[in-house]
Amino acid sequence: MQTIYIDILLCVNLIINYLLLSATSFYTHTRIKIKRLLLGSAVGALCSLTILLPVIPFALNMLIKITVGGVTVFSAFGKKRFSEFIRLYAVFLIATFFFCGIVIALWFMFTPKNLLIKNSVVYLSISPVLLIVYSVVCYCAFRIFNSVAGRHKVKDTYCTLTIKNKNNAVRVTAKIDTGNTLKEPFSQCPVIVIGRRTAEDITPVEILEYETVTTLKYRSSINNVRFVPFTSVGGGGILPCFKAESIYIDDLVCDKVIYIALCNDDYIQGDFQAIIPFEIL
Repeated sequence: MQTIYIDILLCVNLIINYLLLSATSFYTHTRIKIKRLLLGSAVGALCSLTILLPVIPFALNMLIKITVGGVTVFSAFGKKRFSEFIRLYAVFLIATFFFCGIVIALWFMFTPKNLLIKNSVVYLSISPVLLIVYSVVCYCAFRIFNSVAGRHKVKDTYCTLTIKNKNNAVRVTAKIDTGNTLKEPFSQCPVIVIGRRTAEDITPVEILEYETVTTLKYRSSINNVRFVPFTSVGGGGILPCFKAESIYIDDLVCDKVIYIALCNDDYIQGDFQAIIPFEIL
């Protein structure tokens, strides 16, 4: 019977969960605050105490693991749309299985005396230095696998976008698009595209006045209106744009200068209301 030290058990699983959640964040391109990352890691680490229980039947053990994984992901990434939560959860499970595969391979190849797996919980009785080295190796292996498989592409990745302007704010789901290369012509700053009706509450009065006036003579007297030229499969044109006071992506403030371009709401179809360029992440 191997002696299990609670402090080492919690430390091992805290680091493992930290790296698994970091890999999930990297893979899905979902921003996560450090404090939420630590919270999720701590929740997963506390659940590792099931190693102290008698051997749990396989079905019950899987049910516990599924529940613990969901609670861990929720603690780390917070409240998300159901589809987004399922995506994060699935990636977390894939990362977990990948890590467990490496651990089991080490077990069968070398049968280390200081490695114990019970109730699907890993316990390593090793020095903190070796613990960090082994964990980083597993994390790097996941990153390499990610790159080789080409799964780092973000064509269908979504995030939560919050735009604040003139004491008003809109909060929408945005698609991260590597094909969005729009720039504000004068400053060459990146541009977020959003529907007119969606952004109505934060749209400056100057743009509203410009779009409601039909006579070019009066339009020329309206200042502070900028335009972004665009081309698409269906043609091209110009979009009015403005600089928002503050922008948050997944509740993290974006400190870059970004312009908001308004388009017809019919141009944006799907489970999102805005399109943001990948470069601002």
